[in-house]
Amino acid sequence: MRSARFLPFALFVCFFSLAARVDSRELTKMLAEAERIHATDEPKSREMLDAVHRALPESGDPLLIAQAQLLECKWAAPPAAYRALAIGLPAAERAKSVVLKAKLIVCRANALQSEGNATQAERDYTTAVTLARQAREGTVEAEALEELGFLQYTRGAMADALTNAQAAYRINTRLGDEKGRLDTLALIAHVYADAKVAQYDRAIEYYKQLVVEYEKHGLPIDVADTLYNIASTLETQGNYAAAEFHYRRALGAFEKLQRPGDIAYTQRSLGSALMKQGRAKEALSYFDAALAFYEKERDSGNVAFVKQFRGSAYRRLGLADKALQDLAVARRYYERENNTRFLEKNTEEAALVYEQLGDWWNAYEFRKRNAALGQELAASRRDELSSRLRVEFDTEKKEQENRALARENTLRAAALREAQRNQKLQRAVIALTALLAIALAVLFWRQLANTRRQRAMAMTDELTRLPNRRHILAVTETTFAAAKRDGHSVAVIILDIDGFKRINDTYGHAAGDEVLKTVARTCRLTLRPADQIGRIGGEEFLIVVHPATSAQATDIAERLRTAVERLELTAIADALRVTISLGVWLTNEYDVSAAIAMADSLLYRSKENGRNRVEMAVAATAAP
Repeated sequence: MRSARFLPFALFVCFFSLAARVDSRELTKMLAEAERIHATDEPKSREMLDAVHRALPESGDPLLIAQAQLLECKWAAPPAAYRALAIGLPAAERAKSVVLKAKLIVCRANALQSEGNATQAERDYTTAVTLARQAREGTVEAEALEELGFLQYTRGAMADALTNAQAAYRINTRLGDEKGRLDTLALIAHVYADAKVAQYDRAIEYYKQLVVEYEKHGLPIDVADTLYNIASTLETQGNYAAAEFHYRRALGAFEKLQRPGDIAYTQRSLGSALMKQGRAKEALSYFDAALAFYEKERDSGNVAFVKQFRGSAYRRLGLADKALQDLAVARRYYERENNTRFLEKNTEEAALVYEQLGDWWNAYEFRKRNAALGQELAASRRDELSSRLRVEFDTEKKEQENRALARENTLRAAALREAQRNQKLQRAVIALTALLAIALAVLFWRQLANTRRQRAMAMTDELTRLPNRRHILAVTETTFAAAKRDGHSVAVIILDIDGFKRINDTYGHAAGDEVLKTVARTCRLTLRPADQIGRIGGEEFLIVVHPATSAQATDIAERLRTAVERLELTAIADALRVTISLGVWLTNEYDVSAAIAMADSLLYRSKENGRNRVEMAVAATAAP
């Protein structure tokens, strides 16, 4: 029996279903309320949305129709979401609401992404960003940029993911959207924590900042998740004792929130951190607890994963029979799933157990199988890389062919229409007028597209995709003006690749170009979200940092130098190593030309003092 508190609402619904005309303002309020309570009272939210659908006449307000279908899309699985979009998008077009259209396209991209159609989802997110910018709707633009960045992060396009996440972060900060700002900061931290970027200290710094802010805003689930992310990053970094400490904090938080799935996952990870510290006996209790949960849930994948870890713990404790039992269970699962990576580890562990037992025949057999799996895994990785490059090449080639075919078809269609018009002399004037209008429209849009493309090209360095000299100098002028208004110090850094002429002479200009692109990408990933970098000529780059202290400027410059020094460049040329020299000038005198000149002189001092170093100076009036 429904509670009495729903009676006024039921009468309200009946009123709407009987009314001949509906007040659009009331329906708008109902939609807003349905969205607000969806997370806390889904049944009532659903009833309110259904009431709106019933109240809308057949020729209803297209704006309301689009808003209602947007809510349907947000809450539905992909098939139902597509049905909602089939109604909502045309309604948004009729209402001429660019913002609603952008929101609906973001929702469609979410559905495509959940179905694994990442390519089309990325196109939709990009379209939504463009529409939001046209409408100057920062909230929607930030949401689309964040979703696009997360998709690129999952696909391994880390530089693009970081660029879009940082753009979303800046928008959310400007708009005062705290939840959006924290979400994008979390994404930035995830990118830095990824092994392809490996900026672990930076990731941990952001995660710790997030913990403080989540606690301040009363978001305990986000606090627990972030504690786990700190622990995972520390474990990847090899700091197992610190990882253990944060896993225990995360475990306590999940236990307080009564989230059994997260508890089991954290117990499993904590056991792994203990194992890596040689504390297999302690690890066993956590593996047992996690295993009890996964067996109850009949989660065979996680059961196999934990048993593989527990088998390794049993081996370290000299419990060979138990180790072999667990490893056999895990091995059967990974054989069914054809999981080469986990099978390789499993066979290595089994060989070690048989060596403990002195069973050299089985030890040999598992060693042999382990070696074969290792070769298969290495070949698979090479094939994946080759396949990915081939697919990228083939896709670009096919797109070029499609564009050429489309142009050819357009020309043929135009020629056919012209021939038909020539056969109908009585329509010559109308046909010629229409053709002229089409030609003018095409020329107009082509000129508009060329103008936009040329504007972008004029501001971007073609090789490194960083701002070019003109662009970064304009940004520096703007930054200095902002620093002057705020009364803050600003740092100018000029860096130069050491011995770049030798690289070109020794390895060729193609290798030199690859070095420039790699250094540019590394520097962009190493800098903070608000820092700006551009190429000002040859192998020379300009960075402007605001606000900045002496310690911050020195830390940024040293991080840049270290990141470049550690680059692995054997894919470009064997034994190729690259270093950079940097000049750093901290000032609050706000003269761009003078600041660049000072940073340039400090760069030359760095070169003279042996290269691969930072030379810094602070203006007498600047804050330390």
